[in-house]
Formats: sequence, structure tokens, C-alpha cells
Amino acid sequence: MKLAHRSPKSKEKFADGLMSVANAIHAAALIGVLVFPLTAFITAVFSGGSIYSPTLILTKLAWNDIAFFGVVYLLPIAAGQYAKEQAMDLYDDANKATGA
Repeated sequence: MKLAHRSPKSKEKFADGLMSVANAIHAAALIGVLVFPLTAFITAVFSGGSIYSPTLILTKLAWNDIAFFGVVYLLPIAAGQYAKEQAMDLYDDANKATGA
């Protein structure tokens, strides 16, 4: 049975799951961008290795690498945002059907 033919309660439950998946996608993307550099910095400090600055790293990367990173980072963010929009639409439909 298609989602359009489901009850408002089942639409709401599906929207809950969709919102959870979207939040997990956003959390994973943010952790990858925020935690990994912090871990690398702390490891370099305690191991006595060299600490790279963000500007030094960017000067060593080619534009193709930067574009690839942008796509790999922004694609999950866009997918998560799309899932959140779909979940909010389902919440709205479920509320309209129940009269809330």
C-alpha cells in the first residue's frame, strides 16, 4: 500500500523514522568535519608531530580535491535536509487529517 493510502498515525510514525534518519545523517556529517580535525590536532600535540594549519592544508590540496570534499560533504547534508522536509510534510498531512 502506498504512503498516501496510509492512516494519519502510520504517516506520523513513518515521519518519525524519516526524521531520525535525517538527524543521524546530519550528525555523521558534522562529526566527520568537526571531530576528525580536532582528533588529528590533539594527536599531533601529544605525539610531538607537526601541526598543520587549515590554510597550509588548503594550499597543498588541488581544486579537484576541494571540490570532491565539498560534494562528499554537502550531498549527505542535502539528503538529510530533503528527508527532514519530507518528514515535516508528512507531519502536516497527518495533522490535517486528524484536525489538529
